[in-house]
Amino acid sequence: MTDDVDYRRRGSRFRARKRAVALLFEAELRDADVVELAEERRRMGADSQEFHDVAPYTMEIVTGVAERLDRLDAMISEHLREWTLERLPAVDRAVLRAGAWELLFGTEQVDSAVVIDQSVLLITELSAEKSVAYVNAVLDRVAGLAEHIRAAERAVSALGSAEASDVSEPTPDTPEAGPGD
Repeated sequence: MTDDVDYRRRGSRFRARKRAVALLFEAELRDADVVELAEERRRMGADSQEFHDVAPYTMEIVTGVAERLDRLDAMISEHLREWTLERLPAVDRAVLRAGAWELLFGTEQVDSAVVIDQSVLLITELSAEKSVAYVNAVLDRVAGLAEHIRAAERAVSALGSAEASDVSEPTPDTPEAGPGD
């Protein structure tokens, strides 16, 4: 292994991603709410030296995945070849969900190559060798659409803001329409 790979594995972002994947994986296996699980772990980390605290970036990932799970699953499923999301190993689903969320909706603009590379490193550590190729391919396809999806989200958000500002509440001077008007 090169020093570059070792450095990335020790970086705080990589550790946050790895912890997010672990929480997503555990929540799915336990059929638990991932945000509640992360909050519980955060409290445990604050109360005891025996447990690691949950980093803010880990919380951002798990919260983001939880809020957009259906959309992420649809996007991932769209780009799988010869597999369904349900047939994938749970750890692969967790890595794909975390990576796709970062690529599509992450608040911090992380270079897509970094997200994909670190997702592949996680799969290499946590899953089967055959998973590496399709995780890389799916996230690469998602990354190719990311800018278009982000632009569409910004447009919808701007449209919603413009519509909200166009709607005005009646003032005491403005007569309201009645039943016969």
